[in-house]
Amino acid sequence: MSRLGIDMGSTNSCCATWDGRAARMVELAEGVNTIMPSVVTVADGAVYVGEEAIEIGKRFPEFCFRHFKRRLAEPWNDNEDTGHQTCRGPDGMLHFRGPNDTTYSPTELVSFILGALVDAADARMQPHDHVTGAVICVPADFTRSQRDAMIEAAKAAGIEEVELMHEPTAAALAYGFDVKKARRIAVFDAGGGTIDATGVQTGAGLVDVLSTNGIRDLGGEDFDRRVADYVINLWRTEHGSDLKVRDAAMVRIMTEAEAAKKRLSDKQETIFRIDDIDRTKEGIALHMIYPINRATFDELTRDLCERIQGSCRSLMNDLKRQDANFSAKDFHDVLLVGGMTRVPAIRQLVKEFFGKDPKRENSPEQVVAMGAAIRAAVLDGRKTGLSIADITSHALAIETTNGMAAVLVPRGTSYPMADSFTLSNPDAEQSEISVRLMAGDGARASTCELLWSADIPIEPGEEQSARVGLKVKIDASGRASVEVGDQRYEAAA
Repeated sequence: MSRLGIDMGSTNSCCATWDGRAARMVELAEGVNTIMPSVVTVADGAVYVGEEAIEIGKRFPEFCFRHFKRRLAEPWNDNEDTGHQTCRGPDGMLHFRGPNDTTYSPTELVSFILGALVDAADARMQPHDHVTGAVICVPADFTRSQRDAMIEAAKAAGIEEVELMHEPTAAALAYGFDVKKARRIAVFDAGGGTIDATGVQTGAGLVDVLSTNGIRDLGGEDFDRRVADYVINLWRTEHGSDLKVRDAAMVRIMTEAEAAKKRLSDKQETIFRIDDIDRTKEGIALHMIYPINRATFDELTRDLCERIQGSCRSLMNDLKRQDANFSAKDFHDVLLVGGMTRVPAIRQLVKEFFGKDPKRENSPEQVVAMGAAIRAAVLDGRKTGLSIADITSHALAIETTNGMAAVLVPRGTSYPMADSFTLSNPDAEQSEISVRLMAGDGARASTCELLWSADIPIEPGEEQSARVGLKVKIDASGRASVEVGDQRYEAAA
């Protein structure tokens, strides 16, 4: 019986296990490679994942799905260009169109990747051993709905016991710091779909998250999109018209845009090339071939980098509220996590902001999974001498009668925690108190995410005469529970 540590990434995914002494990556079915592209292709009545999905997807680009993790629990918006054909699912959420009128929710697509990782791990375990649970890492800024969707995907993949963990916390564990020594660490995590900046403190065997600030709608996909838009505009200028088969072509363009971005991390110039992307009226094949250099790439993405730097500034503002004298240069170490930290412009902005050379593993895509495996070993009792105190990414609040959000648990609260509150009737002769539990950081309830609502019966009486107890708990895994009257709500980790 074993728990995996899983990094379910927007671009790539991987998993790790604890071997008794250290975390080690799991070799996947595709060979010795430990990284699986987060790609799913549906074709010929079958579902393909990873490298195989990429190969099959070359023949069925419209059914080759990427970057679906960031679409978890996302309402459908017919004006949004995801690079795929989408539709409104029966739940009112965004679904991807598959072949023969099939549709797939982002949760289903995530479950295919998770299932493949579990199968790969099971195949390499000792006889009579198999995966029963997993610690799955999520961006620190994930909403409650997105966390619920990730747990649902894990359950669909056959993972019986699911714990969620923040990606930057996992990364801090994986870098192997001596947690007995007092150190302040900044973790900068830039992946395919999200950006996180987190402050962590170690000491006395504790990994304590001080603050985290994330951007859940910014990542490598957005940089790819800028390259794609650039070459599409060049094509329009050259040919005087748009591509005839835009939907199918966009998948190929986004794929090559990502590849060109990666090449520009090591080279000053590359060639963006897609053969036979369109045809003339006479049926002659047209190729998309354009040079692009790093300076152009940096200019195309300058505003995205400014947003990323803003995340670092927001982290420091949070930390200054805890310690007015704290500055970015007070961090002992700065860690880089995620594939986007290979981009030179991002590494440079992190270096300049924190005033020191950041540390980066040879494979920044693996450190999150390794940290999750360490956490799994702690939960299983196979690793001792380590405690983790994470923090809430969003406030928990209840809606007041005037539509405001009354905060119960502030953003940035360390957990595990528990607290009690008393509710009363604002008006005379009420027969019930309406409780609407929200998650978010806005002052008005309408800007927050509704988690749960309940009507608690009371004895009618004078204004403020009723007394109803409300208890809030967040356990060590980040699961929130609320009890009020005889009603109970449990949230995802």
